Amino acid sequence: MSHSKNIIVFTVALILFISIFYLSQTYQIKNDIEKQASQVVTRVALDINTLPIADPFFSYSGNTSVVESYVDKINAVLVRQDARIQLQKVSIEYVDSTDNIMVKKLVDAHRDVYVSFAIDDAHVKSAYIVPFILALLNTAFYGWVNISVARTRASRPQHKDKTELPKKLVVDLYSKTIMLNSRKQDAVKLANKPLCFYLALVEYCESHPDVVLNQNKDVPDELIDIADKYFHRLIALGHTIRKRPNFSSSLEKTLSEIRAALDDVMAEHTELKAKYYPPKAHGEGSRSKIHSYGLINVVLTDIELIGK
Repeated sequence: MSHSKNIIVFTVALILFISIFYLSQTYQIKNDIEKQASQVVTRVALDINTLPIADPFFSYSGNTSVVESYVDKINAVLVRQDARIQLQKVSIEYVDSTDNIMVKKLVDAHRDVYVSFAIDDAHVKSAYIVPFILALLNTAFYGWVNISVARTRASRPQHKDKTELPKKLVVDLYSKTIMLNSRKQDAVKLANKPLCFYLALVEYCESHPDVVLNQNKDVPDELIDIADKYFHRLIALGHTIRKRPNFSSSLEKTLSEIRAALDDVMAEHTELKAKYYPPKAHGEGSRSKIHSYGLINVVLTDIELIGK
């Protein structure tokens, strides 16, 4: 179906190319005829007072043979110039214009003189050979290119690596954003405190897989030290930071900010929450003594950390 459409397109392009050339040549022919006729009329106007043309006002019958000799001389020049016109007659007799006859009127003091031309407005068929061949070659070339490209695409193995990449969380310390490696255009900004705390939480839980982290208890000093490490890395990257945040305070708010950012990033991939999401309390609420916000399914290698 695609090949048939291409043939139609190329055929239309060929017809359009020839049509444009035809119209251009038609315009050029008409322009040449008008220009050549104007030059001859100017010459006749300059010579009219010396030509023995009949003049009824003075009862002068004129000298036809001299006028015809003058016409022949003009035509001899036109032939040498390969002109598209031939001077037919210079006379006071009115001549009707037709498809092949052009008539120009010269107004003298007491008479009108009509200058008539035979015109050749036929197209030179040989002139179409070169553009026609070029159009065919152009059509054939683009047809060949299109077919070659189509065959190459058809024979090329379809790689789906980009669409089938394992989905992985990306944390960019340069921009302080989190995103999925498959949807980096949907990056979400995260404040200094929740960003550093989340990375520290992943690293701490990887080292202590059986730890129970409860919001009713103090944040372990080791976890805070790791968060400080990431905070100092942000400073080294040139972020404007006034003071070090207190990672042991407002823990519920910090976890809420982390969950909210992950909700935005994983809106279309909720299956990843079980892996990356700090667990929420169930049953007894967020103050449950048996609830742990520790991450048990994720390790640092599950996160692509940019700027570490």
